[in-house]
This record gives sequence, structure tokens and C-alpha cells, in this order.
Amino acid sequence: MRIVGLFLLTGALTLGLAACGGTDEATTAPKDKTVETSTTADGNEFTITANNWEFSSDKELVVKKGTKVKINLVNKEGMHTINNKELGIDLTANAPSEFTAEKTGEYELKCSTVCGAAEDHEAMKITLKVID
Repeated sequence: MRIVGLFLLTGALTLGLAACGGTDEATTAPKDKTVETSTTADGNEFTITANNWEFSSDKELVVKKGTKVKINLVNKEGMHTINNKELGIDLTANAPSEFTAEKTGEYELKCSTVCGAAEDHEAMKITLKVID
């Protein structure tokens, strides 16, 4: 019975660590620390790149109130998602999130796929600031 429990625990730990440890595509390029941004007549579009235990930017994303926003997610390393319940963001690498920034404030966009140790996973966040 102990062997079965040990086997199940080992399997669960392996799967949990694989969420951030795997890769969608092989890459040896240096980690990009910027967010790809484009502004159109209709609004702003951001592309956030996720690597193991970090998003591609250490700065906040800024948009004006009333602006249409589109956020794309690219997983360079591991499998990550981004969410913010207040803004209605539930973002995966295959489905961008679009919304209108209707309320000013600072919103934390967090990785919602548990990956790695708690302190590493908790560090996976980026700020979206909506200004007047």
C-alpha cells in the first residue's frame, strides 16, 4: 500500500512541475523582457510572452479608459494562462482576450495555471493600468 501511495505522489509531483518545466517549442533565444504592443484606431493590443516562472515584462501595461483592449499570450516555456476576474480575463495561449477598459485602476494579471513552487508561481503577474 505504501508503494502505491509513493508512486501516486511521485506522479503528481512530476505532473505539477512539468506545467512550467515543459516547452511548447524548442528555443534557446534569450528571454525577451518587453511586451509587444500595437495601437490601432480601435484600441490597444498586447502580446505577453510567458517563460518558466515569469512573464515577458517587468513593467505595467497602460491603456486609457474606454479603450478596446486585446491581450494575446505566447508560451515560450511551459504551459501558462492569465486571468483577472474583475476584468473578465481568462486567457490561454490559443484564445486571446478582448474587452473594453471601462473602469480606471490597476489590475493584476496573474498566471492561473499552477506551475512550480508557490513563490515562483506567485511571481508570475503583470499589471494593467487603466487611466483617464
